[in-house]
Order: sequence, then C-alpha cells, then structure tokens
Amino acid sequence: MKKMILMVCLFMPLTVSIPAYAQQPYFCANQQCPNVAELVQTSSKDEQELLHALRTIVPKLYPDEEHNEWKAEYVHFLPNIKQTYFQMAKTFCSEAVAERSWIVRLRFPKLLPSTSLSEGVIFLAKHKEKSWIAWYRYK
Repeated sequence: MKKMILMVCLFMPLTVSIPAYAQQPYFCANQQCPNVAELVQTSSKDEQELLHALRTIVPKLYPDEEHNEWKAEYVHFLPNIKQTYFQMAKTFCSEAVAERSWIVRLRFPKLLPSTSLSEGVIFLAKHKEKSWIAWYRYK
C-alpha cells in the first residue's frame, strides 16, 4: 500500500503539469470561422503575396523569442491539395471557407531538433478589407 501511495505521489505532478505545456489548437479570428462573404477568392498565383504577408502575420501569432526565426516550409492553396488539410479546414469551418484558404507549415529553427515543437501550422484566407488573415493556428 505504501508503494502505491508513493507511486501516486511521484507521478501525479507529471500528469497535472502536462496540459500546462501542451498548446491546444485554436481559432485566430475572434475564436471563430471567418465569414465566407468577407473572403476573397484566391488561387495558387497569390502565393508570393501570401509569403510577403506572412512577415507581418507570423510575429503576431508567435510573439515569443524562440519563434522570432522561422521559415515557411509548406505553402499550399487548399483547393489544390484536397487532402487532409483541406478536410480539416472543411471540418473546422465549412467547404466554402476551405475553398478560399491556404495552409502554411512553419519551422522554428530555435526549437530544433524537436520536430513537433519546432513546427507551426496556420490556415489563412484573404479578407476583403483586412488583407490576409490567419483564421486557425495549431502550435
């Protein structure tokens, strides 16, 4: 019995502290999906414009010191891939939002060699008035 109590006392702090370190996925745009009527239809031709906009967007989404260096490793217009990321965007919001969205996977070199810690994923769309908006961020 004493061993059982000792085991519980030793491992309980570990299980309690794990959620504090785990970043949960969340919506960026007012914690909700963007209004499709306010989104501009884009195409793969808009990639350079999006890459330029990321210079402003990424520091706002990731203001921490370990995130101040980053690289966009994967940038795709979601309708062109129609795979897992498209299905995620469709599930999170709607097919109409997914049809107007982009996926960007980021790499933060200061957090390497950990693959999971050094990666960020954001969904973006072009807004009629606000230019590019990140509407979903994971890590």
